[in-house]
Amino acid sequence: MAPSRSRAASDPASSGWSSSLRPPLDLKPALVPEDADDDDDRAVAELLVAALEGDLSRAKKLAKELSKAGVGVDEAVAAADVGVTGIKRRGPLHLAAANGKAEMCKFLIRSCEVDVNATDADGATALTFAVQGMGSIATIRLLLSCGADPNKTDSIGVAPLHIAAERGSYEIAELLLSKEAEVDPICENGGAPIHVSAENGHGKVLKLLLQHKADYDRHSRSFSTPLAASLISRSVDCLEMLIEAGADVNAGSPLTPLVIAAGKGLTDCIKCLLKADADANIPDENGKLPIQIAARQGWKECVEILFPVTTPVADYEDWSIDGIIQHEKTPLDSDDKENAGSNANNKDTLPDLPKSSSDKGTASTMEEGTGKGIESLLSDLNLGPEDPADKASRVKGARLPLRRSTRERQPNVRISGPEWVR
Repeated sequence: MAPSRSRAASDPASSGWSSSLRPPLDLKPALVPEDADDDDDRAVAELLVAALEGDLSRAKKLAKELSKAGVGVDEAVAAADVGVTGIKRRGPLHLAAANGKAEMCKFLIRSCEVDVNATDADGATALTFAVQGMGSIATIRLLLSCGADPNKTDSIGVAPLHIAAERGSYEIAELLLSKEAEVDPICENGGAPIHVSAENGHGKVLKLLLQHKADYDRHSRSFSTPLAASLISRSVDCLEMLIEAGADVNAGSPLTPLVIAAGKGLTDCIKCLLKADADANIPDENGKLPIQIAARQGWKECVEILFPVTTPVADYEDWSIDGIIQHEKTPLDSDDKENAGSNANNKDTLPDLPKSSSDKGTASTMEEGTGKGIESLLSDLNLGPEDPADKASRVKGARLPLRRSTRERQPNVRISGPEWVR
């Protein structure tokens, strides 16, 4: 039914938080038809608006109307036209939870008997919306006290704890874990919460997860290990925390943490790994040692750090810091065009690549690139050198390539989206 006139809800708070693990919540206000007072769709549309705004008096009146018609809120929402609920089929509890309306959530659950674990079309519950939305502790606590399942994941395996770990919310993560949330759920595009917290440099949440026995050596489809994930955020604190917990500093061969750090000039991370007895003589898939990888990228300080702990390579005429850098120069670094042409087929020559992994689909680009060689894989990570001026900067949207496997797998697509509220 096309309304002749409509009333739109006022916009919810625009300061909502954007997750890279899940699509945006996209809480567009419903259009309320004013020319169909007895129509259930009209009542549902107005109830969605009231829930989003936290208008309890209006919500109670609308719920009473539906009750008189012999229809429950869940039933009315399920039967409503898609133009009212949207294609994601989000009910009033989802909207109230996302916007931090705890009293509205209590009314819907206790008075209207709305299913606290009902899901939208993406498989997300109101609890997921509460954590991804305003992150209201009062609302999250209310939902959990009313039976919300902290382990119910969406259709791609994202649990509320993943989102808490991504946004770095210690209080939310602690609350979820106190309600028996599983510490190591795996989602399709982000690994376990321990990977997510390490990737984003959230040391406090990472420490909490480790205290709850999170697996510090766990491999996932989207990552190598949490130790490797911490290199995305360049967080030495996270790196040290994982090592202290017992993480294997040589895991992930041929793409070990030291290989990754050497390829991107992460000097502090290299020092941390070497202090923990990382092996500087484990080569990448092309037989290149971390010192050779650093030399080729031009990271002289990294070469200097790695030099004392690296076994000399036999075919080098000059095994010195400058000699290694000179030896590892790519043909394209030279002004000798003829030399560049004669080496065009060298397997280590960098191929043409997109500027970032997002140009080809982030994680799928990583998996498709397992045969490219370490330099191109590191290029896909889109990480810059560890400049002292921006060590604390964060690199979003990158995913580490997997450990090499002989099995053919489907590319993993990592979802990202625009802002929480449009």
